[in-house]
Amino acid sequence: MFANAEAYERFMGRWSARLARPYLDFVRLPAGSRVLDVGCGTGAIAEVISGTKTPISVVGIDPVEGFVGYCRTRFTDPKYSFERGSALELAYSEATFDAAVSLLVLMLIPDPRKAASEMRRVTKPGGIVSACTWDGAGMEMSAIIWDEALKLDPSVAGKAERPKHCNAKGQLAALWRDVGLEDVEEGMIEMQTNFESFDDYWVPYLAGVGPTGGYVAALPEDRRESLANALRRRLLGDKPDGPISLGAKAWVVRGQVPER
Repeated sequence: MFANAEAYERFMGRWSARLARPYLDFVRLPAGSRVLDVGCGTGAIAEVISGTKTPISVVGIDPVEGFVGYCRTRFTDPKYSFERGSALELAYSEATFDAAVSLLVLMLIPDPRKAASEMRRVTKPGGIVSACTWDGAGMEMSAIIWDEALKLDPSVAGKAERPKHCNAKGQLAALWRDVGLEDVEEGMIEMQTNFESFDDYWVPYLAGVGPTGGYVAALPEDRRESLANALRRRLLGDKPDGPISLGAKAWVVRGQVPER
């Protein structure tokens, strides 16, 4: 469901690229940092950094080989490198990086505490460890699909793509303190994303990217059309097809590795 990097970029890229900038503003990476991007996806973090004059190098890891290959093609400057790897078992020695960041990953992985501990382990004393996750009910783009899908078929409740953890006020900050990070700060980013038309919103789901896209793409044609019609009524009502604006909320956290 996440193997097609170009489809994912069309589907989620408009969100992650816009979220990455205010997220990095919150992180406040010092010039000269060597940064580990845990769950780099299609490179939203590297894209924002590449557009600045701040000298920062990035090592991105992701378990999906398609994402790693896509990023290697997209970013050819030697200060960016990308490798296949797991957030739960980082293949680096202690105190390798000046900072470790993670955009839209921790709320979906099975053991966020293990990931946070690994990010702390590979970060130097005094370095920054940070993450950004969707709020539990704050991703309107996907939430309304599952709302309408459940109305049409209550049996799909178990398939709904919802953040599993690290998705409510205080949870990220508590996790950061639990793994021994200091000077912990938590905040929220709110954003809107605009779609030119209903198809601009709907069609990317048909590529089957992610749990929501996988559900939509696997539906029989008649049920998929019923879902599309329900969403069209919800988003447009009696209005003709036109622009749609949907919101999202994300939690951010930042902490420092204690000095030895």
